[in-house]
Amino acid sequence: MDSTIMDYELTIKSIFWRIEKLYRDRVIVSRLSNSRRTYTYEDFARRVRKTVTFLKQNGLEGKNVASIAWNTSRHLELYFAVPLSGGVLHTVNVRFHPREMDYVVEEMQDSAVFMDEDIEASLNVKTFRLNESYDEIIDSQEPAQELPDLEEKRGAVSCFTSGTTGKPKGVIYSHRSIFIHSLSLLAGDVLGLSSNDVVMDVVPMFHISGWDIPFASLMTGAKLVLPGIRPKPRDLVELIKEEGVTLAAGAPTVWIDVMNYVEKEREDLGKLRTVVMGGAEPPKGLMERMRKLGVRTYHAWGMTETEAIATVNRSDDLNVLTKQGYPIFGFEISLLDPAGRELPWDGKTMGELAVRGAFVTGRYFKGEAKFTWFRTGDIAVVDPDGNVKVVDRQKDLIKSGGEWISSVQLENAIMSFHKVSEAVVVGVHDERWGERPVALVVPKEPTTPQEVVEYLKSLNAFPNWWIPDRIIFVDSIPKTSTGKLDKKVVREEVKKLLQSP
Repeated sequence: MDSTIMDYELTIKSIFWRIEKLYRDRVIVSRLSNSRRTYTYEDFARRVRKTVTFLKQNGLEGKNVASIAWNTSRHLELYFAVPLSGGVLHTVNVRFHPREMDYVVEEMQDSAVFMDEDIEASLNVKTFRLNESYDEIIDSQEPAQELPDLEEKRGAVSCFTSGTTGKPKGVIYSHRSIFIHSLSLLAGDVLGLSSNDVVMDVVPMFHISGWDIPFASLMTGAKLVLPGIRPKPRDLVELIKEEGVTLAAGAPTVWIDVMNYVEKEREDLGKLRTVVMGGAEPPKGLMERMRKLGVRTYHAWGMTETEAIATVNRSDDLNVLTKQGYPIFGFEISLLDPAGRELPWDGKTMGELAVRGAFVTGRYFKGEAKFTWFRTGDIAVVDPDGNVKVVDRQKDLIKSGGEWISSVQLENAIMSFHKVSEAVVVGVHDERWGERPVALVVPKEPTTPQEVVEYLKSLNAFPNWWIPDRIIFVDSIPKTSTGKLDKKVVREEVKKLLQSP
């Protein structure tokens, strides 16, 4: 029997309706180069409509348009204006090599690029700089009166993977997937965003839509704070305190730097009560430091192919909080062996995490293969109740003497040592064992390699053959544009360090 419910397309236009009709007096704050812009949702909506007119006048209506930009109000306006005009906003990673930028812009056949002033790139398409002159041009436009009705499965935003194992691969998020994923973030068992929140999204908007937090925040009428171009820890702390931020999101490395600044400068975090971390497992020591300031942490997991957050852990038990958590609404998981057979959820059996759902990619852009289940490349165990624990990336596991060593578990153990700020573990070639673990460590206070080794042994959590052969102290650890440890670069640095006298 057919449904009698009316057809209603789940699109960004329906989010925009709420912005214009229900939350006109709510506020967006954006840190710009030399100032801080504060304006209402009503003013924001007018700027979006003016940007739609600007796109039309420049022949960009309904086209693929790229942005190479940070978390600012100008970028947020493009987040809405481009999809509302029927086009796809292609958010390009600001830290891509110029050759990678050229590649992804050409792949998407972008008709123009909007970029922040700090970006150095020369591309073979029309380019607009996001600056004060751009603001004047947009302000001079007439607001678009009519916005086209769009099908919910039409593409709205696209993002490319980081290309750590080959050329970047494109994923296109539909209006429908953005709406459903953003709506899921409002649920009490997920992030619980509401109109009472002041949300600061430190997750780069050039990477998987800033976890859709900008869309979700405006969907519910929250005050949204955007930290701007290359924010430093001081910038983030000032915004948190001065704008009354209650919930913030970002990679653990961001919060390690923030907490180091807070403790050094004897600062506090104002009204901040919740921090959502993802991209890497948050160190237990970091979560303990934040808890002392009254800040609760959530642990989220996701990837480009899942349109960001796919599982969330909100446990109050820090030992449990190291797990990636439970699948959010509209999302399913499975644990598979190399042959694709399902493995048990017993909290012990390791397998590759496979996923499917309302916001999981069905295929890569220009890819022929279609996914029934998407195999993530993450090696995990799943508790009987569905709580996911990612053990390692498949490519980052260390095989020593025919047995597997989890680099992630070692990293988090080392970072639980109070004298350590950050750590990364990679495998290096060994004639006898095949591979052996080596750790790069950023100390927080004076220590020695032997002291780190003794601490690892004192945990009584690993067999002796798991203990890294070398502990190398460094000033910093290479990271990707999204704050993850860049193990591809780390492996090269370790090789050089081991070869040096």
